[in-house]
Amino acid sequence: MPNGYTRHSEQPAPRSETPTPRSYDDLARDHQRLEDLYEISKLFARFDDAVKTLDVAFAVVSRSLPLHSAIVIESADAGARMVVWVANAGDTARLVALKAHVKHAYAYLVGAESGDALDAREVDSAHPLPQLEEGEAPAGRVIVVPLVVADHPPFGALQIEGARELDKYDLKFVSAIANQLAIALDRDRAWRRDIARRDQAEGARGVAEAARARYEALARENAELYEHARRAVEVREQVLAIVSHDLKSPLSTVLLATGMLSKREACDGCESNPSSSLGRIQRSAERMLRLIEDLLDFASIEAGRLAIKTEPRDPDAMIRETLASFEEDAQRRGLHLVADVAPNVPEVSCDRDRVLQVLSNLVGNATKVTPAGGSITLGVEARGREVVFSVADTGPGIDAAQQALLFDRYWRGDEVSYKGTGLGLAIARGLVKAHGGRIWVESEPGHGATFFFSLLAA
Repeated sequence: MPNGYTRHSEQPAPRSETPTPRSYDDLARDHQRLEDLYEISKLFARFDDAVKTLDVAFAVVSRSLPLHSAIVIESADAGARMVVWVANAGDTARLVALKAHVKHAYAYLVGAESGDALDAREVDSAHPLPQLEEGEAPAGRVIVVPLVVADHPPFGALQIEGARELDKYDLKFVSAIANQLAIALDRDRAWRRDIARRDQAEGARGVAEAARARYEALARENAELYEHARRAVEVREQVLAIVSHDLKSPLSTVLLATGMLSKREACDGCESNPSSSLGRIQRSAERMLRLIEDLLDFASIEAGRLAIKTEPRDPDAMIRETLASFEEDAQRRGLHLVADVAPNVPEVSCDRDRVLQVLSNLVGNATKVTPAGGSITLGVEARGREVVFSVADTGPGIDAAQQALLFDRYWRGDEVSYKGTGLGLAIARGLVKAHGGRIWVESEPGHGATFFFSLLAA
């Protein structure tokens, strides 16, 4: 056995194919193509018009890869746009077949049903490819490469028909061109979409100048609106100060005086008559005082200055207290007040006076819409971590369109017959939200209405 030779038990590994040596002409062509790709990349970097840029790019490509035709097809609006370059335009039948070929390839890439039904707008380049020399008759070699960028579906295709048989090095060259073309087209499409949006928003004016003018106008308008709002707040504060002091104080005096006069009549043996002048004065003063208090409460809610002092409270006690305060009014109207308190309802963390205000508002509205002989039920029950209060009436009910507007300020339904400011339910919503709860209504026309609001259990 010769020195240096060792026999192995394993089978010898199969030899890999030895690559075919490249000729000097091949290496020169590769070098030329690198220069061409560099030049094409510079063209695509300043891409401003697809057809004009590709006119020059395909002329560059033809230096190292003679072309019989080149077709670029891409998505455009509702269909597609197809641009065609040819070296020798005499073979019309062949050009028609090439167009059909790229249409079918494009339809496959973008997921269209058929290339035959594809609405492709054709654009023939005004700059043909370099003419083929004698003896370079087209051999019918075609490469189709998709136009696609990262993380996006294909949006087009590049079809190249060489003037000679194409090899794998040609495929790599065309693929490199297609990649650069796809990036350039995608950037151009995005830029044009942005320009179209700006043109639509700004009209015929220049984009930068129009945007600057619009921003300056908006800034001026915002400054003016802010100044108007500031003045309006100042005026509102002044009005509320007048209301709270110059009107509320005299009304309190009127109510005190009418109360004393009512007691004097009772002491003199005269039966109190609600329809007497004294009774009318007292009721009018009470209504005015409630209106003033509503305005003050609403202003506090809007300004975010509403004071809430929470402590554990018994829901049953608040229901009973509300019923007692409306008992006389309900009897006068011929209504039945009912309490429906579920057993073992936990205490709620709330401001007692504010919750009584919400209940009084809901019950007061119910007494005004419920006909004589009807009933109003005040209920409370535990639902998970919440305690839900309810006020149900047997009135005419509320249709769905009006339910969405009930809690808006100053809103009153067309069929509401009693007087009011339209602030009561807006205030009730603000008071409930200040407690971290929610308020809503459930109703069907002709079957009464039930208002609910929830508070957190203590």
